[in-house]
This record gives sequence, structure tokens and C-alpha cells, in this order.
Amino acid sequence: MRKTRVSLLVLLPLFLPLFARAQETVRTDTLRSAIKTEVRSEVRSINKMEGGGGIIRGVLSPMGEGDPIRWSQTLPGISTGADGSSAMYVHGGNMGNNLFSLDGVPVYGYSHILGLTTAVPSSIIESASMTKGGFEGRYGNFTAAHLNIITRDSFSERFHGEGTLNNFLVGACAQGSLGRGMSFIASARISPIGLEYKALRNLLPERLAALQDISSGVGDIYGKFNWTIDSRSSLSASALLTLDRYGFTTGEGSRDGLGWDNQIAIINYRRIFERTEMEAQAYVNRYGTFQSQEKNYHGSSNVLSLCSSMLEGALSVDFSYRNPFRWELEYGARARYALFVMGPPSSHSGKGTMLVSPYAQVVRDIPGRLRMQAVLRGNGYLNFSDGVVRVRPDVSLSFKWNISKPLALEGSFDYIHQYYHTLEGLPLGWSTDVIVPSGRTAPPEYALGGNLGFSLAMGRHTVTLGGYGKRMVNLVYYKYAQSLFTDAFAGWEWSVETGQGNSYGGEFLYEYVGKNLYLRASYTLSKTDREGFATINGGGKFNARFDRRHVLNFQGQYGGLSLALTVQSGHWENAAPLTYQIHLPALETETWFYEGINNYHMPTVFRVDLGYGRTFHTGRFMHTVSVGVCNVTNHFNPFMLYYDVTSDDWKMLALLPILPNFSWKVAF
Repeated sequence: MRKTRVSLLVLLPLFLPLFARAQETVRTDTLRSAIKTEVRSEVRSINKMEGGGGIIRGVLSPMGEGDPIRWSQTLPGISTGADGSSAMYVHGGNMGNNLFSLDGVPVYGYSHILGLTTAVPSSIIESASMTKGGFEGRYGNFTAAHLNIITRDSFSERFHGEGTLNNFLVGACAQGSLGRGMSFIASARISPIGLEYKALRNLLPERLAALQDISSGVGDIYGKFNWTIDSRSSLSASALLTLDRYGFTTGEGSRDGLGWDNQIAIINYRRIFERTEMEAQAYVNRYGTFQSQEKNYHGSSNVLSLCSSMLEGALSVDFSYRNPFRWELEYGARARYALFVMGPPSSHSGKGTMLVSPYAQVVRDIPGRLRMQAVLRGNGYLNFSDGVVRVRPDVSLSFKWNISKPLALEGSFDYIHQYYHTLEGLPLGWSTDVIVPSGRTAPPEYALGGNLGFSLAMGRHTVTLGGYGKRMVNLVYYKYAQSLFTDAFAGWEWSVETGQGNSYGGEFLYEYVGKNLYLRASYTLSKTDREGFATINGGGKFNARFDRRHVLNFQGQYGGLSLALTVQSGHWENAAPLTYQIHLPALETETWFYEGINNYHMPTVFRVDLGYGRTFHTGRFMHTVSVGVCNVTNHFNPFMLYYDVTSDDWKMLALLPILPNFSWKVAF
């Protein structure tokens, strides 16, 4: 089987710098101080990991700057899609089963640069948390995991600014006081990919001959206003705008394009009473996708295009009550209305839905001994196109029992529902990036799962070991994903099937935090399958596409040096690994033999990343310069298998070759 290397170096001129960085850490004076303060602030448990902004930015990344997705992908229980992409599959769920949120508000188009990084700029991030079980009551409408980013508040009395530059993005961030308890933080980034491509095309015309022209528009803008009204109340307003647009010509007048965008506006109000804290939130959230193909067939132009969008508005109120007897009570509700538009631009068949979710959450905390959490959430869902009301409960239970000072037993149980579907296809496992509502033919997805494990803390060493099991029902498969560019997509409801999935496995995490040395290793052993789809494998079981049996990640920091290693089992592809002879009158030929679905195991993913970072001052300015190399060994990690009719052979495509990267940040 031939290997064909196709990389983002061609699409996104990544080889601009000849040296690069894969680590950035928030520092005060020295790296030693950064490791001591930032790493130890990380919250560790079987169900949840939380890290500060310095922890997030310190993860090695192809962008030369860490982000919440890269950080999450190093944790146990999580496997990736294509090596180098932002796709995550948690405890056997689909990519669309994860909730990615900004201050609790969903961000549906959360990636930049074709998945190389997060659409949320790292300069505004205060912390991030990844929850895989024992979910909180105020968040819902997902069945796998929740990655929540908390943004920074600026309370500084003086103006602060910073500029950033890496392989693909140029950005600036500013924050300061406006007086009378008011402050702001603002950020903007833009990608010079188009200019980089033009420069490289002049230098390397033969290497880039396959792509005659590349156009792009990539950037984001964020702003946040804070007002501390008095000692008990505060108000904040924020907005995030992101844009990703790509187009390239492949010859003979043929041109392809794709993109996505987000427009999010959020208002938050907090009020503290004697024993109760109230938070009210309102947001408007629009997410859109765009795909197009312009093909020239024998002198005639054929234009195919597809747009989809969803517009969501929500109101929520949450109360937190704590009494002197170590009981905590949280309760509230969220009501959201969403409008979906699918199909070509000529289609305007919007589908409206309403989801109302009241909840109650009780926490019992006995310091040093036991912590228990119980959540009950009701979901009332209405799709206005079919007029059917669906009422479903969500239940989440979790506990942590400190058996002794270093040893604890942890566990969780979750029964949760999801009412928005990200369509999967080809034949199952690849996301179309199109989000659709639950309805008559696509009922709400739900998952039933739990985990149990031990955690051990001994001085600078921390170890967690546990196992999980999960059952997923009503997973949605779109049968005609290869025909998205047709008017038939407007009636997608009649082209979907639902099935089930099962996943179980074990997880291990080891962490060492020293004065100059930091080490972390995680390992996941798991098995994930799918079944019950009428037109796939006769309804029988088959391997989930991204069922990576073994996932090993290692990270190490010493001084300014960083190293990261990932080894993952290959995912599953549809292939025809055998051939047989056909004997017919006047015809004898050879053809491929197909058997089963997702029947070919792709090669193991292996990647080593190196990085070095240094911080220094020049007057009022603090500089952080980092260089590194991603995929140092240039290992071929294919993400796709396809049959080339021209060469009459099967070929593999890889996404991420050896990639130098560079990052420079100046702050004042």
C-alpha cells in the first residue's frame, strides 16, 4: 500500500520559520517559579482536570503555542482524530458529543487554521477544565465531555498590553482600568497565511505547483467589559467573533472552498447575598459553516455550494447556597431557543427548537474525608417542526472518599441527554460540521456510563488509576454525506439512521512536580464499537472509526526545555486489503475484496515534539521567545485511506510532517 504525504505545509505554508517553539509558560521571574506556581495550581481527579493559563500555554503544539484542546488531548480517556487536528473522542463518544464552552456558553466552531489551534486566544484565558464524568447541573446538552474555558477579568489600575507572533497568527491584547470599578480586556488576531503562501510560491514553485492559488481569511476579535458595581454585585459583557475561510485552486479552473464562523455575545450579572450567590446570564450565539466546489468539466463551469447555520439565544439563572454544616445547594434553570438552517443557500427551511432545563445540585463535603455530589436536571424539549414535546431527566452522581491521607477512592455515574446532533458520515466517524436538531427521525441521543478508580498522592508524586464503561444510544448517521452538495440535504431528516455504541477501558495518570523538573505520563486502554445501524454491517457490531486501543502521552519539562511524546494505535478505515480473480467469457480481471466495515487498522501514530523557551526583559518590556520542532522524527502518521483510480492503487494521506515553529510574545 503506497504512502502519499499530503500535509498542511502545502496548504498553510508552515515552513515559514526554520526554527520554532512548542512551549510557552507564564513566568514571573524564572521558569522554576512558573513550574512551582502554575503546575501545582492544577486540579487533578479521576473525573476532572483543571489548569491555569500558564499550564495551558505550556503544552507543546504545532502552532508554537499551547491551547485548551492540545492540553485536553494529553489527558487519559481521550483519543484524537487525525494527528495534529483538534478532534477529540472522549470515552467512546463522537466529536459532536463534547461541549466546548467559553464562560459556560457553547462555542460550536472552536478551531482555527484547519484544526491546528483553538479559536479562543490564549491571552484571555484564566483557566480551563476538562470534565469526563460527574457533570455539574448548570451545563447540559452533551453526552461525552465538557471543556470549559474561563476568561480573565482585568482589575489592574494601569494599562497592560502584549503582542504575539507565531507561524500562523499575529495578535495583540490590551487590558486596563476605566475608573469607578470598571475595566476592560480586548484581543485581536489575524493570520497572514495568504501572504506567506505567495512568498513561498515564489521561492518553491515546484513544491506548490499542485495548488495554483490559495486565499484565506482567518482571525478573531474578543472584548470584555467588567463593572464592579459594589462589594456584592458585578456586571460583565463580552463578545467573541471568529472567522475561518479557505479557498484553493487545484487546476483546470477547479476551485474548492470551506469555512466556519462564530458570533457570540454574553452578559453576566452576579449578586452576593448573606449565604446565597446569584448569577444571571444571557447570550446570543450564531455558528455558520460553508463548503463549495467549482469544477470545470470540458469547458463548462459547475458550481456546488452548501451553507448551514444555527442561531441560539439563551437565558439562565443560577443560585448557590452554602450553610455552616458543609452542605452546598445549587439550583437554577436555562431556557434556550435555537433556529437551524440546512442545505444550499437557496434553502431557507429553518427549524426552531426550545430546550428548558431546570436543575438542582447537592454537595456534601466532609473536609479531609468525603465529598459527594448529586445532580438532577429536567429537560423539556420542543421541535416546532414536528410539535412533539419530549421530557427527559438527566442524573449525575459522583464521590471522592479519602481512605487515608494519601489514598482516595473516586467514582461517578451519569445518565445524560443531547438534543443537537453533529451529523456523522463516510460511513461513520467523520463529522460533516453540520449541526441539526432532534426530531421524529433523529431522537435525542443519550449516554449511560460510570467510572471508578483510585488516586494516590505522595509528596511530589501523584498517581490515578481507574476504569470506565459507557453505553451510547441514538447516535446519528447521515447516509448520504458524500452528496452534501445537493438540494436533497434540505430534507436530511429522511436520510439519517440511529444506532448504539459501547465503550469501556482503563486509565492511568502519573505526575511529578519538582523545583526544576515536571513529568506527566498518561495511558488509556479502551475498546469502542458501534451497532444497530440498518445499512451498516447489517446492524451488527463493528469497530468505531476512532477506536484507538492504546493511547500513551508523555510530557517533560526541565528548565526551559520541553519534550512531548505520543503513541496511539491507528484508527479504523474502510479498505479492500485482498484481491481476487474474476473469470468471465473473454474477460479475466482482478478486483478488490471487501469484507466488513472499518476493517482496516491504520498504522500506529508516533510523534515526538521538542521545545525551548526563554523569558528576558528589556526596560519595561518582557519578552518570551520560544522555538521548537513538532514531529521531530518526521514520522508518517496517516489519517485517511483512499483509492487512486489514476494509479490503480490504495494510498494514505498524512496531515502533519516535521514542523518547525516559533513564538514571540512581548508584554508591557
